[in-house]
Amino acid sequence: MKNRATVFCIVFLGFFAFANGQSQRAAIEAIENEIYKSYNQVTIFDSTDVFMEESGLSYVNSHRLVKILNYAGAKANSVVKIDYDPQSAYVEIRKVVVYRSNGETTELSAPVMDYVAPARMIYWGASQKMVEIGHLDPGDAVEVWTFRKGFTYALLQADDDSRYIPPMKGHFYDIVPFWSGQPVKQKVYRVNVLKNKNLQYKVYNGELSSAQSFDGERVIYTFTKNDIIPITREQGMLASNDVETKLLLSTSPNWEAKSMWFYGVNEDYGSFNTTPELKKKVRELPTGWPTICVIRASAWAKARATPSTTPP
Repeated sequence: MKNRATVFCIVFLGFFAFANGQSQRAAIEAIENEIYKSYNQVTIFDSTDVFMEESGLSYVNSHRLVKILNYAGAKANSVVKIDYDPQSAYVEIRKVVVYRSNGETTELSAPVMDYVAPARMIYWGASQKMVEIGHLDPGDAVEVWTFRKGFTYALLQADDDSRYIPPMKGHFYDIVPFWSGQPVKQKVYRVNVLKNKNLQYKVYNGELSSAQSFDGERVIYTFTKNDIIPITREQGMLASNDVETKLLLSTSPNWEAKSMWFYGVNEDYGSFNTTPELKKKVRELPTGWPTICVIRASAWAKARATPSTTPP
């Protein structure tokens, strides 16, 4: 009986993989190239699932499928790349599948490389994990599964898994862009948190479909946007994150509490401390109007040290 069950599982999983590949093929072929002829690629789906623990540690699984429309898109997708900060996040590129326009399907076996990320002006010590896909042609598609543990910015250092727990322990915070430089057929963001975390969220510069479900002591929030089309940029325009649709989520009581915590972390760390050498250098600076403005603005901010009520 046990052997029969094992055989059944093997056959079922094999069938499921085949069926899943068939559904991806159908989705790829359903893209009407004429509609997107001015773009390099189309993301057929982009899904993110987040599971938050009591400590604030989060596990993020992402899955996306991209169809290549021209050789510029082929070049842009010839390498799968994830940026991350080793001090605060652990990431994996778990699986990459290439669907060729001639009907071939290939799961990549190329090694995942880990490099120091290029940097300029501010050197955070960020890294990049990447895997080379190689040559792609218009009509090909790339499916990628990735995993992340931790968060997206670091303030403190640790030597074990505690480094992946946000410095504001027990809390969760995320900014999710629902915009893109290339078309996206569907983007889904799902987060699973404990009820007692009292997750708050707000959508800026647009609308999202949202749903909420319950699983025992946990709440699952799902946000979806279909048919994302890039906006036309204008000269002097603000960054896309300031004018296009984005989702902000936080379990902190309010923005004031998060701002006060953030200020306190920097104060305790000594980020605002000065030195005699620095004071001497400042006194050597010109006393023109721009410098006076900066000095007065800094003094005004320090005197008040009130938290911002505006989210980032």
